[in-house]
Amino acid sequence: MIEKPMLGGPRADALDQYGWAHGRLCVSTEGHGWRQFASFWDDLVPDAYLGSARCRRNRRYGRVLAHRDGTLEPLRGSKFFQNKEVNRVFGDRLREFEPLDEATSGSAEFVRILRQSVAFVNEVAGAQDWEVGIHFIRVIADPYQGSEPAPEGRHSDGHAYVSIHLIGRHQCVGGENQVYRRGERDARFSVTMTEPLEALVLRDTTMEHAVSEIRTVDPRGQGWRDTMIVDFDTVLDVTGVAGRTHSSLR
Repeated sequence: MIEKPMLGGPRADALDQYGWAHGRLCVSTEGHGWRQFASFWDDLVPDAYLGSARCRRNRRYGRVLAHRDGTLEPLRGSKFFQNKEVNRVFGDRLREFEPLDEATSGSAEFVRILRQSVAFVNEVAGAQDWEVGIHFIRVIADPYQGSEPAPEGRHSDGHAYVSIHLIGRHQCVGGENQVYRRGERDARFSVTMTEPLEALVLRDTTMEHAVSEIRTVDPRGQGWRDTMIVDFDTVLDVTGVAGRTHSSLR
């Protein structure tokens, strides 16, 4: 078995040059605080929009206005829209997910992950205001039945940048992320993330990505893969952002 080398942080020059960067956030995944944060994935609710898709997925969704001065302002509302050109399976439908609760958005680990993610994107794009969407997702595999984390297949998400963070895995295999340059057939990069807070950051305007199905390793029980996905959309005028609270996460 070949072990992955020890991961450093994702590199801004890699994201700038290639359109993706892979690494691990510098946030502790030891101790009570991390265990409590990871337990929030036990409280996600079934995705009501999956229909006949070959996927079992629980999730919650939240929004934050990341000001260029470093302020993280929580936003009200948990509606999410993608057009059909971006998402051929779920596009052109306004989806409304259960929101992240206050215990989650107020946790120190949540704020640290967001701050590092925003700082990293700002290092590449230049400091600016972002509307940030935060998806907490658990993909579940049942015995003898695989589960597709992204039923839409290879895709982009319609944002400026997307950051995918692994939170944890339980009794599952698969879940390989593949990164493609838009218009090219072959993947430029692939990785199966296994370490908590291992991250894959993408310039969504030029890259596409996919992820393979997960399968349980124990036919007597379920397996799952937990991720926190952070979307970045440029904001030109913060006064026009919906759901503003004029408060800040600390």
